[in-house]
Order: sequence, then C-alpha cells, then structure tokens
Amino acid sequence: TVVQAHLLPWTSANTNTDGQPAFRNADFDQPNEAYWQYVDFVVQEATQRGLYLALLPAWCRTYIEPADSALHWDSLKAYRYGRFLGQRYRAYPNLIWVLGGDRRPTRHAIYRHLATGLTEGYADGQPDRILLTFHPPGGTFRPPATSSGEFYHLEPWLDFNLIQSGHALGNASYERISQDYARQPTKPTLDAEPCYEGHPVKHDFKNGFFGAWDVRRRGYWSLLAGACGFTYGGNGIWQMDKPGNVKSEKHFKDFWYDAIDYEGSRQMQHLRWLAETYRWPTWVPDSTLLAGSPGQVDDRIQSVRTEDGRFQLHYSTNGRTILLAPLPKGAWSYQWFDPRTGALSPKKPTRSNSFTPPTNGRGTDWVLVLSRA
Repeated sequence: TVVQAHLLPWTSANTNTDGQPAFRNADFDQPNEAYWQYVDFVVQEATQRGLYLALLPAWCRTYIEPADSALHWDSLKAYRYGRFLGQRYRAYPNLIWVLGGDRRPTRHAIYRHLATGLTEGYADGQPDRILLTFHPPGGTFRPPATSSGEFYHLEPWLDFNLIQSGHALGNASYERISQDYARQPTKPTLDAEPCYEGHPVKHDFKNGFFGAWDVRRRGYWSLLAGACGFTYGGNGIWQMDKPGNVKSEKHFKDFWYDAIDYEGSRQMQHLRWLAETYRWPTWVPDSTLLAGSPGQVDDRIQSVRTEDGRFQLHYSTNGRTILLAPLPKGAWSYQWFDPRTGALSPKKPTRSNSFTPPTNGRGTDWVLVLSRA
C-alpha cells in the first residue's frame, strides 16, 4: 500500500498546519528545521504502520515550471535540495520518489539535477537502490491520458512510468497503459491520477461527479492492460477537507472523515485479491482472446491471460456478453467475480464461447474467470 504525498505545501505561500514554512526566506538552501521535523514524524509513523510513501519533493506546477518559481532557473539548487532530502531520509527503505506535478515538463536540467541529488543522498549514487518516477500533466482535457513516457522514458533516472488519465468521463486509460507497456526499454507503468471518487467531472459539479463504478473500471482496465498497480483517489481525502479548512471550494463535496468511507475505496481490496490470486506477475494483455471487438469505455471488455495459459480474465465494464475465440484444448471451467463485493461464483464447466454476466447496464461490471484443469 502506497500513499502519495507532497513534501511541500500546495502553494509556495502556504505553511504546514503548525504555521511553519518549509524554508527560511523562501530559500531552498535554508530548510526550516521545525518544518522538516514534522515531516520526519510523518515518515516514521508511516514506516511503523508498514506503509510505503511516494514522496513528491517539489510540485513542479508551483516550484519549478513558472518563470518566477524558486527552482525554475537554478539546477544546482535543485541538486542540493535533492541531496538534502536523500541524506535526511536515507534510512527509510519504504520511500518512492516522484518528480514533476501536473505540468508539461520544460525544465529538464532541473529534474535531472534533482534526480541526481536524490540518488547521491539516498542511495550513495547507486541508481538500483532508489525508485524514481515522474507525475505527468493531466489527461482531463487531453484524452485518453498523459504519460511520463512521452517525455522521459529514455532517461536513466526514470525507473517506471506514471500516467494521469484525469477527471473526464470518457478517458480510455487502457490505451495509454498499453502504449507504455509496449515501450522499449521495458519499464513498468501505472495510473497515478485517475478520476477520484466524489470528484467533479472536468472539475465542475455541473457535469456530475465520479462514483465507485468510474473508479473501479479505471483500476480493472489498468491492471488488465498491463499496469504494475493503480491509484485510488477520494475527493476530500486528497484535500483533507474538514470544517473551517476547505482547500478548494470548487472541488468540495465531503470532509475527509466521510470521504474515507467511500464505496469504491472498500472495493479496491477485491481488485488486489483478484490480481494476487490469479498470478498477476504472469499476466499478458491479449485482446485476441475475444471473438469480436473489445469495445470502448462504457462498453469495454479488457482481457488478460497468464503466461502458462491456465487462466484467462475478462473484465466487462457494463455486463456486456463476452464472446471468446476458441479456447485452447483442455477442460475449462468458468466463474463470475463481482468487483463490488469480491464474491466468486462456483465453478461451472464451459459449454460455449459466449458468456453473459449475471447483470448488465451502468455500474454492473463483472470479471469472467476461466480456468483450465
């Protein structure tokens, strides 16, 4: 379980909840010890609870890309900041480092120096002892998604790709995942910012808001398209909204202690169980398993098989009937897996290549699990 977190305030004018700025005189070479002692406390608490942290040193939309921002021009300052972080937190093996942040990158030397500083400080300059990635700009208005692979796939410091499918209804995240999956050299990829449950569509509640089905399908699409993981987001959680402290009025819907009980958040465990039970490391995305078109978005069927050919999984986004190509020789059985409850139906022998889920329509996604004896 990985928690994504900013190390610095959302905007350069903000402080932490104790009123402490991260730096004296807004200078990255002058860290404020009181601020960083609180960061130490958070990292220690996460470590004791068995959590991994994906730490973003400086949200580029605030601190790097704007021409008047603190790290826009000075790559050596970025390097020193990276070394400071790496040296301070080198004792913690549960950290993943995330550069970037919601903007198309242009300050390439800044990111390279920041990555070098982190690698030297955290891993004694050994790239195989640190995990680094990049949070790309949004896919909300650039469907189907934006990937770090479009900018930095060949950079030696980038260990795995992130995509951001964002906060629009029709963004087919599986397309960008599939593109990343095929990039050379091979690097893992995952959707680091899909739609968030309870979040307004295209950042405006006039368009409605995302529910559990919207979140689930991005997750199942991702893993069955070849992703190495998936990010669950809940509106109210990412802002930590509470009475008297609402970060963004236009996004506000629920306080954090209500948002933590969103339906979709409880259902993520079922996706994890499915992946771990059916040999996720051996999954191979394969649309040729279907007899017809996999469809798009609401009508999508996403298919995967295991390398040994023993299992096939087919995710039907809206309960559409699944028509399969002829199965390999052998005795096959099938089951239905319910992404809402995690329930798995009893095995039944296959008698045809057509499988109709128990229900269909919006919100009624199902996974067909085929097993060869």
